[in-house]
Amino acid sequence: MARTRLLHPGFFTDEALLSLTPLHRILFQGLWCLADREGRLEDKPVEIKIRLLPMDNCNVGELLTDLLLAGLIIRYEVDGRRLISVRNFAKYQKPHLREMASGLPAPTSEAKHDLGSAQAQPR
Repeated sequence: MARTRLLHPGFFTDEALLSLTPLHRILFQGLWCLADREGRLEDKPVEIKIRLLPMDNCNVGELLTDLLLAGLIIRYEVDGRRLISVRNFAKYQKPHLREMASGLPAPTSEAKHDLGSAQAQPR
């Protein structure tokens, strides 16, 4: 379920974001809307593309890897489930009080991290 989120004015001057394309920035904003109240969502590039960039000719898996390399998201796996955590989500987002608690596990030291990096196995 998509959620209403706030766009912080610092978004437009963030150095990590400015190093990326406008499509990356739109995707990053969209991840906020897909993420739960803790900034977590399932790492399913095809579904993310359908929900956020349906008419754009792009590879969302590659765009997510770029966001990972820019330090904007964490891609990790827990019990065979691939997940994304948006870094600093709680710093910039104030979820509605009635929004359900996250049902997704947080990234931990035991979780496999950086699944979008060059070392990760392709899906």
